[in-house]
Amino acid sequence: MGDGIGLAEALLGLDGFRVLAVTETFAEVVIEIETTADRVGCAGCGVRAEAQDRIAVDIRDLPAFGRPARLVWRKRRWRCREPLCAARTWTETSEHVSSRAVLTMRAGAEACRQVGENARPVSELADELGVCWWTIMTAVDEHGRPLIEDPDRVGEVRSLGGG
Repeated sequence: MGDGIGLAEALLGLDGFRVLAVTETFAEVVIEIETTADRVGCAGCGVRAEAQDRIAVDIRDLPAFGRPARLVWRKRRWRCREPLCAARTWTETSEHVSSRAVLTMRAGAEACRQVGENARPVSELADELGVCWWTIMTAVDEHGRPLIEDPDRVGEVRSLGGG
């Protein structure tokens, strides 16, 4: 880990990803990443898949060095080589990023925590992450709703009303 890329991977801290490049502008830090998986089986038939191409997907992450961080995920598209299989192509997934997400899971969870526990304004977090107000509210709903709807969050009720 004697190079800048190795340090960037350590700072990024997303298992299963490697950093390809890091660029900085006044407004943001841009980190190009790809997954480390090079062998994947088809979920439909189990045959070893073939890498078809890559598409760039922009995702916001936690701020880096006081600026919004944009991950550019060079997301791999896989192809099943089995002619009889119904699964033709698919794009890779990650536990760190929901499908069609704008924020990484950890950025969404942190936004929810900041709004819920620390009462930070949604607009302030949106500016900090470089996204719109609705993106933060979606993250608050996605990560906060399971907490609110958990029946065990308040414990057992022993009495109602005065003591």
